[in-house]
Amino acid sequence: MANTRSLSNATAERDQSVLRRVRHLGSAHNGLPEWRLQRGTALALIPLGLYFVASMLRLATSDQTSAAARLASPAPALLTILFMLTLLSHAVVGLRSVLTDYVHTRAWLVAAELAVRTAAVLLAGASVLAVLKLFLGR
Repeated sequence: MANTRSLSNATAERDQSVLRRVRHLGSAHNGLPEWRLQRGTALALIPLGLYFVASMLRLATSDQTSAAARLASPAPALLTILFMLTLLSHAVVGLRSVLTDYVHTRAWLVAAELAVRTAAVLLAGASVLAVLKLFLGR
């Protein structure tokens, strides 16, 4: 019986020392919305990605005018915009998670997150503008 108590005391002491080391490294309570967004965008990318790949394969053998005419109709234009926005938001959440795990200096983390978000906003704007330009025929 004495061995069992000493073993449980040793385990408790070890757990306390580990807890002391990681106590101020950040909260484990704020990752759920990010996790849900990552999983939600991953699920949304399955049908949108399949549609996008099928569209690109179909348009691979066509000329530029027929490809532009295809994106001039509402459903393909909307699905392409949704695909691009979902893909970019999925990428931002994933890259933010990687940066949080592997960049340990606060200044570099802020700079990298700012660069990722800026690139995503610029790419989203450019892709939506390109699709809308084809959709509106200008």
